Amino acid sequence: MNTKARDSLIGLTAVGGLILLAWMLLSFGELAGIGRKYQTLVIRTGSARGVSPVAPVTLNGVRIGDVTGISIASDGSGEALISVRYWDDVQIPESFDLFLDAGFIGNASLDFVTAPGPHSAYVAGDGEEYSRSIVSMVDTLTTELSSRLERLDQTADKIETLAETYTDVGERLAGVIDSDDPGTDDLRSVLDRIDAVLVKTESWFDEGAMMAQISDSVNEWKAAATSINEQTTRLGDRTDETLTKLDSAVVTIDGAAAEARELTARINRGEGTLGQLATNPDLYRSLDASIKQLQQLIRDGQLLIEKFRDEGVPINL
Repeated sequence: MNTKARDSLIGLTAVGGLILLAWMLLSFGELAGIGRKYQTLVIRTGSARGVSPVAPVTLNGVRIGDVTGISIASDGSGEALISVRYWDDVQIPESFDLFLDAGFIGNASLDFVTAPGPHSAYVAGDGEEYSRSIVSMVDTLTTELSSRLERLDQTADKIETLAETYTDVGERLAGVIDSDDPGTDDLRSVLDRIDAVLVKTESWFDEGAMMAQISDSVNEWKAAATSINEQTTRLGDRTDETLTKLDSAVVTIDGAAAEARELTARINRGEGTLGQLATNPDLYRSLDASIKQLQQLIRDGQLLIEKFRDEGVPINL
C-alpha cells in the first residue's frame, strides 16, 4: 500500500468517526437544541445539591431545555441561583414545583412538575426569578419512610397499651375467679354459697316431708273433729250452735284435705318438683296459700278446743 492510499484511508476513518460521534450526540440529545431559540428563567432555592450545571430540564418528564449555570445569590442569603433555558415554543405554568429526578446512570434532571391544565398564568421566559424548593427522590423516600415509621410507632404504642390492658384485665379476672386473699369474695366462694343456699332450699321444698306433715295435720284434726262430734252429740240442744261451728270446721278441713290430696296427685304427676316450682309461680303461690289456710285452720281448731275445755267438755285426742 502506497502512502497516498494510506492517508486516504486514515482520512475516511476520521470522517466516519466524526459522523458517528455527531449521530450519537444527536441520539442522546446533546445536540438536539442546535439552532433553537430559548427562553430563560432563574430558580432561587435553598440548596442546589445534586443539580449539575449542565443538567437536562424536563416538564412533567419531557425534556424542554437544560441548566446553564449555578451560582450563589449576591444578597448574602446563601441561597443558590439556578439558571435555566428552555425552548421558545414551551409554556411553563407559574404554579410549577421542582423535582430532582436522579437516576442510577447519567446526570440528574431538573423536572418542572405541574398539574393538568388549563392554567391561568405562565412563566414569561425573560429571566425572571422564582423561589422554589427542590424535592429529590431521596427526600420523597425519606418522607414516605418517616410517615410509615411514625405509623409503626403509633401501632406499637397501641399494641403496648392493649397488652397492658389485657394484662390488667387478666389479673383482675384471676382475682375474681380465685383470690388468694381469704377475706376477699371471689367466684369460687360465691358459687359455694349459692350451692349451700340451693341445698337448704331443696331440703325446705322436700315434697315427701311436706306432704307427710300436711297428712299428719289433717288426720289429727279429723280425729279431733270426730271426738268433738261424739261428745257434742250427748250435750243435746245446749250445744246446737257449737255443733254448727264444728260442722263448718269439719267441712273446711275436709276441703283442705281434698286440696292437699289434689296437690299430692299433681306432685306425683311431675307438676310439683323443684324445677316446676321454680318455673311455675302460680303453683308455688297456690301451695303457699293452702299452707297458710291449713295453718289458720289449725289455729282456729286450737282455739275451739280451748273453748270446749273451758266449758267442761271432755275431749280425748
